[in-house]
Amino acid sequence: MAFPEEYKLKWADFPQDEYESRVRRAQELMAEDGLDVVVLTSGENVEYFSGFQNGHWNSKSFPTGALLLHRTKNPVLIIPRFFSGTAWSSSWVDEYAIFPEPHAAPRDFGRVLVDAVRNLGGATAVVGFERGTHLSPGWNFDDLIYVTEHLVSGEMRSAARVIWGCRMIKSAREMDRMRWLTKIADESITAARNDLALGQTEREVGNRIAVEIMARGGDDTSFRNIRAGSDRYHCSDSLPQDRAFIDGDLLIIDTGAKYGQYVTDVAYTTLLGTATDRHREVYDITVRAQEAAVAKCRPGVPAKEVFLAAARVIEESGLTSLDMIGHGIGMDLHEPIMLTPYNDEVLQEGMVLAVEPWLYDPSGLGVFALEEHVIVTADDPEMLSSIPRDELLEVR
Repeated sequence: MAFPEEYKLKWADFPQDEYESRVRRAQELMAEDGLDVVVLTSGENVEYFSGFQNGHWNSKSFPTGALLLHRTKNPVLIIPRFFSGTAWSSSWVDEYAIFPEPHAAPRDFGRVLVDAVRNLGGATAVVGFERGTHLSPGWNFDDLIYVTEHLVSGEMRSAARVIWGCRMIKSAREMDRMRWLTKIADESITAARNDLALGQTEREVGNRIAVEIMARGGDDTSFRNIRAGSDRYHCSDSLPQDRAFIDGDLLIIDTGAKYGQYVTDVAYTTLLGTATDRHREVYDITVRAQEAAVAKCRPGVPAKEVFLAAARVIEESGLTSLDMIGHGIGMDLHEPIMLTPYNDEVLQEGMVLAVEPWLYDPSGLGVFALEEHVIVTADDPEMLSSIPRDELLEVR
């Protein structure tokens, strides 16, 4: 199927050279790991390397697409025929393998993928897959069985180091995207916090933030973990409910902005009422823990040292730290590098991190959250978040 040349890349998220540089980096890592072909099936990974945008990734009826990376050759995009126009206008890749009957049973996705891998890499190609922590392939179990039976000899090789070796380090354009998304998330949260009042509900706050984000050019919230009150503090990562705020509630707003595949993830705490000394004390511990962690966000520092910097502040204050103090962020809410006490990986220039000490007061006072974004630079860490955080915001 032919499309006008002027439509090629017309709706791409980034210029072609952005994707080409990502593929070149992947090819370098593939050579180091002895991989000839890498099979990508998740929406984030396919779009990251190809630019192919599609709203169908959440559908479970058939695979939206796949991308094959080769160690030296150009990538191949595997898609249903009716997504050809979408691929033409959003992706720089111009070599396709079509699975013509995605709704047929049994469907032909697995066969087309196996044939495409063999055509690209040969019968003896060493193939890497989205296998490992933080990776979720975008195909179903039957597809996986077919591919492993027809393509894999021995152990399924992991391409995790190739994928995250590219995605963990953000380009200049990606950093600008994350700066902008953090800015509009902060502005939208501030607008909602400025209008907080007793009797409002968690759901109303979440919807207000979403409207504010879209008014500033974003697509939506990245997710909504919004909860308040003693009957909700224990509901970690809970969706907002129709619960009305009452005097004395601590409100956790843990959300972010989304544009295309990129997301942010920030969290702030607000008190509906008048703070006690204990409120201020625990909130101050939260701020100091984050400051200690951010100060460690420099190239060459092991991830566990970032965690331990925050944990020391928390534990010296008589509270208990969680087992994670932050994570990478970009196209996924949680990406490597994970800021845990077990992680010896070192931070690198160009990483974008969400640093998030969460404190639970054992007396039942509530949950205290502070999550903000940091870019690891060659010099001092660059704080992206701009909401004032030195004192607990009180809404009376």
